[in-house]
Amino acid sequence: MSDFIINDYLLNQEARAIVDEILSQADEGQDIEELIHQTIDGHERGIYTYKALKLCAECNTIDGEAMLEDNGETFTSLSDHATAVTYWTLYAACRNYLNELQEVAA
Repeated sequence: MSDFIINDYLLNQEARAIVDEILSQADEGQDIEELIHQTIDGHERGIYTYKALKLCAECNTIDGEAMLEDNGETFTSLSDHATAVTYWTLYAACRNYLNELQEVAA
């Protein structure tokens, strides 16, 4: 994703790329959910506060905010909150795409 341009379409494209790469490289028996968490944990949108803030401003973060709340995370500062919402929003997008793939395969 570009540093300065982000929207829901680009967010979903990035989630698809993450999942596709994980699926292409994962060994049989590996926990795909854990690999998604590990990948997102080091993602540039979550590491750099300005990128996280941009994503929060430009994308639908409802799923990410719900997951943040479900996981008991609390607001500590604007930058921490933005990176946490970004993490869970990107995770939700990856999970949604993974669910789509599983429905097609079923």
